[in-house]
Amino acid sequence: MSLKKTLISAACAAMAGAAVPSQAASWTMMEGAEPPDSTHKLFGAVQIVYENHFGCERMDGLQGATTHALNNGLFNNQCRSGPELRDQKADFYVPNLMVGARGNFLPGRVNYFVTLNAGDNLANYKTFKTSREHTATFTDASVTLSYIPGVRVRLGRFKKPGPEELYQGLDATDYIFMTDFVNRVQVERFIEGNAKGTAAISGQGYSGNIKKYADDADVGRDTGVQFFDAFKRDKWTHSYAVMLAEGEGVHGFDLNSGHDTNLYWASEYDLPGGKGALKHGVKLFGWHQSGKRNFIIDSAGTKSQDFDKIRYGIGAKALGPIFGENRGIHRLGFELMYAEGMIFHTPAGNISDAPFGGWVQVAAERENQSRGITLDYGYYLNKHWQFDARWSRHDLLYKSLGTSTWGPADRRELEFLTLGATYHFTPDTRLTFNYEYRHVTAPDQTTSTAANANNAYVVTGSVGDHLGLRLTHKF
Repeated sequence: MSLKKTLISAACAAMAGAAVPSQAASWTMMEGAEPPDSTHKLFGAVQIVYENHFGCERMDGLQGATTHALNNGLFNNQCRSGPELRDQKADFYVPNLMVGARGNFLPGRVNYFVTLNAGDNLANYKTFKTSREHTATFTDASVTLSYIPGVRVRLGRFKKPGPEELYQGLDATDYIFMTDFVNRVQVERFIEGNAKGTAAISGQGYSGNIKKYADDADVGRDTGVQFFDAFKRDKWTHSYAVMLAEGEGVHGFDLNSGHDTNLYWASEYDLPGGKGALKHGVKLFGWHQSGKRNFIIDSAGTKSQDFDKIRYGIGAKALGPIFGENRGIHRLGFELMYAEGMIFHTPAGNISDAPFGGWVQVAAERENQSRGITLDYGYYLNKHWQFDARWSRHDLLYKSLGTSTWGPADRRELEFLTLGATYHFTPDTRLTFNYEYRHVTAPDQTTSTAANANNAYVVTGSVGDHLGLRLTHKF
């Protein structure tokens, strides 16, 4: 059965039951459901960011007179800001310029959620294409039917269940910069043809369709149908979601032979205090995403074999007086995440708009695997001041196909420590400062030529610390 037929069947089934009230503090419920007494609400947000990669150095010492050495004197992509990736250490950009609407069409039965975003982000720029592609994009557009007890049905485009960092709402987004695992592996970039170095990978593309930019991105969302709900048991709230999705970008790029399945479970123990996205509690959660991806392998439009795309993780988050009633408000978080297949690595040469390289590279085979871990702490001094610290590590391709295409030399270890402070002028306006220590290595170059090993060390060694300042206002 096609997904479109599934959507129609789900809608008919949902409208055959009876309503049931439920309570939850999960992201699934906060965006997918609506209180019966609400009508219609306009909301929005604007975020302005200043980013400075003061610790970075322009690449120097790259070898290969007609290849990599042509990029000497330039910053690599991890030392550039925003989607335009200008060859400079510092820049301003507006990553979020969003307006939305939500409410009930039929209270307690049918509700909707819509957002339009005009920010400098991957919804409006093709990844690594440094000029704007779209003025604005509908990043969310969904309707939820609440007729069957214990099974709400959401249809349309919306956030797919996944890691906390992508799934959480704006009020809970404490850091300016995403962790490398989530930014590189969880935010999917879609391409027609796959390359390694300067050539197409056999069976994954051809010379006419490999590019220096991606064709689309999912920005953590997908289009499909989701069955979900939440259940209150004493002080526990349990929520679940099962999403059947197209596996496509926000502009409809869809190159696969099947559909994605996204699963999510969360159990949260209620603690006194807080409300909405900042309700106090202790949450345990797990998620799993699976699907297939294909490439176009010749000018006749022939599809490649299927490539598995698997993502999964577990985590915990606590917010509230977790060390005692008179010891302040704290936040603790942990998440362990894995990826198998379809792992975005880096543009060839690690740079966009470069004299050499820039072709988008994806480690497509399931044997190519990455692992991410995040530890998070926050302290809320009072209603104005908040202090944060996050340690994250990404073992990029810690397992690989073990061939000349993807092997040990492609492994990277990225370890970041982010320190932050936020001043809340009002509940709707805040200023956030982040300083991020970054350590990037290419740990296994034993199979590389001397020149390639040197180039890997030059690129990773050029990545230094950076800082950011972000003003957020929502209404």
